[in-house]
Amino acid sequence: MKVIPPVVGLVLAVLSPAVAAEWQIAQWDQIVYYRLTFNVAEATPAALSLTAVNEYEVFLNGDAVGSDGDWTTVEELAVELQGGDNHLAVRVENWGQGNGSGLIVEVVASEQVWLSTTSGLQEVWRWNGDPQQGTDWLTADVSEIAGWTTVQRGWLERHRLSGWDDTLGAEVIAGYPGGIDVGGDGLSLRTVEGENLALSQSANRPEVFDGQAESVWTIEPDELNSFARVDLGIQRLLGEVRVFTAGTNAEEFAANTLQGYAVEVSNDGFQWREVGAIRGIADFAQTAVAFEPIFGRFLRVVAIELDPLRRARIADIQVTGQGVAPAGTFTSAPLDLGLPGQRKLYDHFRWTGQRPAGTALNMQFRTSNDGISWSDWSPESGTSEAALQVPEPRDLLQYRVNFSTDFEDVGPRLDSLIIAFAEQTPASAARVRVEPNRGVVGREAEFVYHLEVEFDEGDLGVERIRIDMPSLAEVTEIVLPPGMGIARTTISGDALELVWTDLWRQSGQLQLRFRARLLTNQFTFSTRLFSPEAAISLDAEEDTASDPDTGVAYSWNVRALDAFGPILDQVRTNPPVFTPNGDNINDHTIVEFVLSRISVPQEIDVDIFDLGGRLVRQLDTGLLRGGQYVRPPAGGDPALSPGFWDGRDDDGTLVVPGLYLVRVRAQLDQGDKTALCSVAVVY
Repeated sequence: MKVIPPVVGLVLAVLSPAVAAEWQIAQWDQIVYYRLTFNVAEATPAALSLTAVNEYEVFLNGDAVGSDGDWTTVEELAVELQGGDNHLAVRVENWGQGNGSGLIVEVVASEQVWLSTTSGLQEVWRWNGDPQQGTDWLTADVSEIAGWTTVQRGWLERHRLSGWDDTLGAEVIAGYPGGIDVGGDGLSLRTVEGENLALSQSANRPEVFDGQAESVWTIEPDELNSFARVDLGIQRLLGEVRVFTAGTNAEEFAANTLQGYAVEVSNDGFQWREVGAIRGIADFAQTAVAFEPIFGRFLRVVAIELDPLRRARIADIQVTGQGVAPAGTFTSAPLDLGLPGQRKLYDHFRWTGQRPAGTALNMQFRTSNDGISWSDWSPESGTSEAALQVPEPRDLLQYRVNFSTDFEDVGPRLDSLIIAFAEQTPASAARVRVEPNRGVVGREAEFVYHLEVEFDEGDLGVERIRIDMPSLAEVTEIVLPPGMGIARTTISGDALELVWTDLWRQSGQLQLRFRARLLTNQFTFSTRLFSPEAAISLDAEEDTASDPDTGVAYSWNVRALDAFGPILDQVRTNPPVFTPNGDNINDHTIVEFVLSRISVPQEIDVDIFDLGGRLVRQLDTGLLRGGQYVRPPAGGDPALSPGFWDGRDDDGTLVVPGLYLVRVRAQLDQGDKTALCSVAVVY
């Protein structure tokens, strides 16, 4: 039965003729390719039964033999197996509806059975998340091709399957491109269940941790308590060990099997704890010991029972765990947001989901006009709502979600993503360059800034411009576009804003000459152009054309050649005396400071103490990088300053009048940097 997949994005609301809509994404489509090669002694008919979440197409020896789009029905297909190698290939498309991930397969001939499994050694299921062009992938030896990876455990609600007797023990198997599971309630890190955590890890007997049947650990009859030990590199949440006996048939398995073994786990490689054991082994080809999940870095399998007359020969040992992978990345398909072939402005995004302590969920974006030539990815954003800073206007948007966790038993989850965008734009193009492109951190320098803007018919026009600044700037010269005038100039510690007397509607160039200090190892003069429509703004892009005189590419970045001056400087309160009595006059102070040479955002402590040394208030500064953090100019919101203090303690109670000490501290790898100042509270 064919089931039509749902649309994965939709317009939430039309906001105005200029602001087109908000586009919501709450499902994530993903395609995975699966392969199994298995050997049959002679040609024979067989029954192929399978299902997959959500839609699949299955091929045998290069020929399509079936397809289905209803994961709750198991289809049984009559197929003909050929003598020798047979190649089973399945293309699975998951629509991200919360029904699970992966597929389940049985191939039953008269005397042989092949199942979907995570524990195969000689006949191994593999997967690939890259688009497979043509038909070569249907029959190629994928074990020799990069990108084809051993499957791990998938999941679906088996009780909802119809047409499945579930007696042969087939596993649900899956591959997770980017380490991400799209099949649950939202987008999340993949499980590690079924993954061989010991594969190719450091071991005293690497021949049994290499995933190869040909390399063997031989145990002599008198080598009782000999062991194979593996170092997993980090602590993992462990739950099962599988041991494969060397051989190709039942007789060889019976001759080569261990009689019994124990599984031991350690965190330091010295103190060991037995977590499980098996004795009197009767399943000669493969055995498993499952145990209560336990964290461990080292694991060893100890031979505790041997045949007194025959050697035991072990082909492979696999260690599986529980929980989620430590990191993963989901990259979307190009999005036209329901408006194909139309340029768009991308204003902001917001997402819903879960981000428990110790986990991270960061968004990145890029844009394109043709789906081939893309901008660079934007810097990672760890907030659940932020402005979209990408080259625009562009036809297509793509996003990337980076997940990580410090704990194997919990991970972040993305439930929905909303993109706010607009069809109309202040201008058709805006490009920025600056020179020089080298500087010294902490030392003032003169810069020349160029903004070139192009307008087309129908553009809204530019009412004001905001330019990111590395510090408080001193403007020495402004060369205006023809016919333009400035109504207001506002300079703050991190930006310069120009408001025009009339709308800028004619293509032209703005040039600024100013002095400022570079305070980070690299600074970008990002620029935003605002239209009369308050919700519509255009992010300028970097001018990368070549200088006609030197042939060197332009840039809007300034990089540091050296560093000068203190890391923490100019710590003071503004004003040094304030009266938080609720009359909206002098009701707060700003703890001002300058950070230098801090390019990666850091936590900066701003603490306020009474004269007895008691901590009365810790200001929430957020993560800060190098910059000049001072009182905002008139019209700015002082409460947004990281050093804003309203005269209240951590409980929200006004402090008593008196003199207070302020400590600003940067805790850095190279040591703490601390500075003190004072502030007086009076009524």
